[in-house]
Formats: sequence, C-alpha cells, structure tokens
Amino acid sequence: MQQPMHEEISTASSRLCLGKATLDSFVVEHFQQPAYELPETCLLTEHRIILNLGNPYNVEQWYDGYYQQNQMDTGNFTVLPIGMSRRVIWDRPIEFLLLHLEPVYMQQMVLDLSDRHQLELIPHYKRQDSLIHQIGLALKTELQSQGLGGKLYLESMMATLTIQLLRHHAHWTSLTPTPGGFSNYQLRQIINYIHSNLEQELSLDELASIAQISKYYLIRLFKRAMGVTLHRYVTTCRIEKAKQLLAQRNLSIVEICHLVGFQSQSHFTDLFHRYIGVTPKVYRDSL
Repeated sequence: MQQPMHEEISTASSRLCLGKATLDSFVVEHFQQPAYELPETCLLTEHRIILNLGNPYNVEQWYDGYYQQNQMDTGNFTVLPIGMSRRVIWDRPIEFLLLHLEPVYMQQMVLDLSDRHQLELIPHYKRQDSLIHQIGLALKTELQSQGLGGKLYLESMMATLTIQLLRHHAHWTSLTPTPGGFSNYQLRQIINYIHSNLEQELSLDELASIAQISKYYLIRLFKRAMGVTLHRYVTTCRIEKAKQLLAQRNLSIVEICHLVGFQSQSHFTDLFHRYIGVTPKVYRDSL
C-alpha cells in the first residue's frame, strides 16, 4: 500500500490565477499553485473538469468518501460531476486549467448529440485524451491573450471539448420510447420556467402541468435527464443566482434571499453555507 504524502503544503492564498474567462454557461480558469491540501469542499453546484497542464505530480483524493492515490501526468484530467464533495492533497507545484460547466449547458449538448439516449456524467480521476489536452492548451493561450480570439472562438473550443468529453468519457444508455414520455421540448420548457421564476415558490404540480405529465413521472424523468433531482437542481440554480447578485453589491443579503426564492434568511444562509462552504456575507466579502 502506498503511504500518504507528508510534504510541506502551502496556504490557499498562494494560488495564482493566471487567467479567467466567464460566460453564461461556463467559466475557464488557469492556475498555478504550490503543494497544498484542499479541505473537503461542499457539494459542487456545477460540473468541473481539472486538466493538468504542468509536470506530473502525486495526488491523494477523497471524492464522496472514496480514496484515490495517483500520479497525475501532463494532460491527465479529472471529471467531477455536480453534487460531489472533494478533498485533495498534492505534493508539488502544479499548473492546471479549471473548467466550470453549468448543468443546463451540458444537458443542451446531450440533446444536440442525441434525443434517443440519456447520459450520466460519472467521476473520473486520471483520464487522458489528446484532443482535450490540445484544446486545454489552446484555452490557456486564449486566456494569456486576454480574449484576443473573441467570445465565438472561446465558445467553439468549449463546445468541442464538451462534445469530446460526452462522447468518450461519459456513460450513455438508450431511452425506451414511452407513450406520453419526456421530450426535449418538455425538458427545455421546465428548465426555462425554473430559471425565469426562481423568486417564486415553485411546486411539483406547477412544473408537472407545464410538461403535461404527472408529478411522479416528472421526478423520475428529470433525474434521469439531468443527473440530479429536481429539488437539488432548483436549489443549485437559486444558489448560483445568489452568487451573481452578491457580486453586484447593490442589494442587501435579505433582498437577495427573497429574489432567489427563499422565504427565510436563516434557511438561505444555511443552504448557501452547505453548498458553497461559507456564508453569503463571507462570500461577498471575499470577492
């Protein structure tokens, strides 16, 4: 059995962000960081891809309680689906690309690739794909140029990377046609309605009526299509919207609480802390 690593580790403040691009459906970040122990994070609110752009390093990882110890070689990447928790230790300075992908963005890609299959994005801890590595290097260059290629270029690279990820590093299963089943149009209707009404107290009956299916069928089919439960998806959307509003600084935390659909500030604070790891005030102060 391999022994745990005991190298001297850095502080979180030692991490250096070398570039960042933020669009509606994804975020791309380029980092360098010394040896470090990342404490266990709360449930992820989006899918994450971590691509090693630097030299090989040794890493200990705990994902949802499962332990892995690997050497991450140049070009290796890790896939972390929404809803996971994570703790990581690495033993030397690293350079990596961190991609945040919104669930809606991923699901739209799935619908564009096939309407006869469902997809489950599963955790991967040491994957190699030459195309994903090449795109990662191109994204690094684009960030270093401060977006010289423009929004369309960035979106095109991310779309190509996401499609490669879904085709070769995800689990696909065939959908059995069912009378009155869950169509792509119904799914888009539900997602659009959720995002347009986050300030409201959404109900199963309300969402089921939009899709014109039973609420019990809605619960099962939404989980199968999106990879997370309907309740967790709505909560994730509320938390992500709250993060955006907190960054604007022109609204109080109480106002933001109600704008994203929470009736109680204490409930909002508890959930925000559970998902993000800090309270809304601490999050805002850290920006």
